[in-house]
Amino acid sequence: MNKRIVLTLITTLMLCATSMAEIRTSLPRKKVGLVLSGGGAKGMAHIGALKVIEEAGIPIDYVVGTSMGSIIGGLYAIGYTPHQMDSLVRVQDWTYLLTDRTPRSDKNMAEREADEKYILSVPFSRISIKEVTGGVIKGQNISNLFNELTLGYHDSIDFNRLPIPYACVAEDIVTGNEVDFHSGKLTTAMRASMAIPGVFTPVRLDSMVLVDGGTINNYPVNVAREMGADIIIGVDVQSNLKSADQLEGMGDILGQLVNLMGQDMYEKNLKETNTLIKVDVEGYSAASFSREAIDTLIRRGEEAAMLQLNALKALKKEIGLPENYQPKRKAVYTPITRIYIRNIDFVGIDEEDEQWILKRCKLKENDFDDIKRIEDATTIIRANTSYSSVNYQLEKVSGNTYDLRYILNKKQENRINIGARYDTEETVSLLINATTNFNTRMPSYASITARLGERFGGKLAYGVEVSPLATLGLSYQFRYNDIDFYRMGHRSFNSTFRYHVAELSYANVWLRNLRFNIGVRYELYDYDKFLYQEENTVWENVKAEHFFTYFAHVHYDTYDKAYFPKRGVNFRAGYTLYTDNFTQYDDHTPFSAVAGAFEGVVPVSNRFSILPSVYGRFLIGKNIPYSKCNTMGGDILEQYLPYQLPFAGTMNVQLMNHSLIIGGLKFRQRMGSIHYLTLSGSYALTSRKLSGLLNEQNMFGCAITYGVDSMFGPLEATLNYTNHSDKVGFYINLGYKF
Repeated sequence: MNKRIVLTLITTLMLCATSMAEIRTSLPRKKVGLVLSGGGAKGMAHIGALKVIEEAGIPIDYVVGTSMGSIIGGLYAIGYTPHQMDSLVRVQDWTYLLTDRTPRSDKNMAEREADEKYILSVPFSRISIKEVTGGVIKGQNISNLFNELTLGYHDSIDFNRLPIPYACVAEDIVTGNEVDFHSGKLTTAMRASMAIPGVFTPVRLDSMVLVDGGTINNYPVNVAREMGADIIIGVDVQSNLKSADQLEGMGDILGQLVNLMGQDMYEKNLKETNTLIKVDVEGYSAASFSREAIDTLIRRGEEAAMLQLNALKALKKEIGLPENYQPKRKAVYTPITRIYIRNIDFVGIDEEDEQWILKRCKLKENDFDDIKRIEDATTIIRANTSYSSVNYQLEKVSGNTYDLRYILNKKQENRINIGARYDTEETVSLLINATTNFNTRMPSYASITARLGERFGGKLAYGVEVSPLATLGLSYQFRYNDIDFYRMGHRSFNSTFRYHVAELSYANVWLRNLRFNIGVRYELYDYDKFLYQEENTVWENVKAEHFFTYFAHVHYDTYDKAYFPKRGVNFRAGYTLYTDNFTQYDDHTPFSAVAGAFEGVVPVSNRFSILPSVYGRFLIGKNIPYSKCNTMGGDILEQYLPYQLPFAGTMNVQLMNHSLIIGGLKFRQRMGSIHYLTLSGSYALTSRKLSGLLNEQNMFGCAITYGVDSMFGPLEATLNYTNHSDKVGFYINLGYKF
């Protein structure tokens, strides 16, 4: 009987305890707000801290951020896990995202050629200056990324309806007021919160001009409190204020100014924080977006959060949750891989241009399977139209149905382009170009180019875009040349002459990577003198000569980079007919030339590549003048003369016979991110007749090059050798080649 009473009492107590636990867990608990500070690249540490916070079982009811904190917080609010974000930030090309650069593959052929020569391009039209003063970077690439990452949340929404209620901070520089986003377009809010003044163009919304919220409230605890948070967990990735002896560079000073601007608000918000995760960001700046830096910052975020693990556990108890409690995730974001486009609109162009784009780019309603297809369409538009700035927005209609809106901006009306280089053959060379576009019925342009250096010259050009990417052009070019010619490795003579050429041509681009052009040109060679080093030369009586030339060329290019490419091919072919009176040459049948060049990249691994190449030029006819003979040497096509073919082993101009073919092979190893070691070899066969190529002269050359792919162009040092030379050559090139 006693046992039965005891058992009853124990059962009753257990039931009471269970009921009390249920009552405690059913009672409204305290709400937790997560606050993520701004800090540029240092904000990568937020991802590491979030991993630990989740593992500790802390529920997050609100998330608020500024600048990079707004980006990480916004993605977290729609369901991205810390591990998803970890993978995401590691695979991004941040150098590309944080600029307005267009990938080379998206550019048309003319834009690619300009990028390969100029280190600086400055707009000087009135519209362009306005854009530049708003911010150096428009931010179209980062905006496109936001569009991709937030599919499903493109309509204007109440941020409290997100899986985790969200807010972010910007500043209106019209009034100086803080602007807290609690609704609207998520991508617009994040873009406004990260618009660093002077770096990114501000976001214009209604009557406001919005910039980075870090200038006014970089650690917005107060916003989370206003949303209803009882408990604040803060992750702070800001650098500490520097002392006088630490303020050395411009970056230090600007960073200090930003921190001081919001210091009072920052200190006030610190006092309102229950658990602060202060990350050690020493040694890193807002611009530390390298892979190594991202890896370290994420790890430091984890380490800083682990130091606060006991505080997080105590906080969990204060909230009223059992120690083993793990919150159920409100949502896990699943990237949308299939969407449907109801309508395509274009902003910034007239209806006629819109219809042409739809036809040429084959864009149709309901013709996209996934976001990649939209990227493909954007690439096609960039490459096949005159619009270099192409941004897109997706407007959600319902479910997975969207309206796609392209925002197109004309190229800068006027630009000044500057290129500079140094090499041991020509010393210093400078290239200056001014180009202006005219808004005529058929778009047209005019440009003037000056080349300063040992081989000085200039070019005037005018072109009319008779249809998109089809140009009718007229140009005049002058070049002064003072060149040493070598034959089979030995100096033969020096030639000093002025070269004049006037050209009328038609060019068109097909399939984005293929350009075809035909035309006629007038060429005049005006010789000063020949200095001979060998006897019995066949050109003892060279005089001024002119040519009326007909030509047809094709160029196919899929390189991802002009210098140090990792993939793609580059192919050129052409036919040229030479006359001196439009129909004959020297009162006989005109002579001609067939030329071709193939270069490719075979990636063996992420760092090692093999680059095969074949070049050839064949002259057909009799009495071929010296000025049109084959030459080779240097490491790029037409390095010193219009018909010069590359040859590893020498940087001199080697005079060759009428038939010339060169095979080349490069082995390239990337070291680090921008350093390269290249071993090159070339073998040349030359003969007066094509049939004698295997029986006559040949040359072998090799070179080893150390190169740096810098923002100023390739920086290279080369040792080279040919079997017809008695010494090793040394060559340095600094800058883009032109």
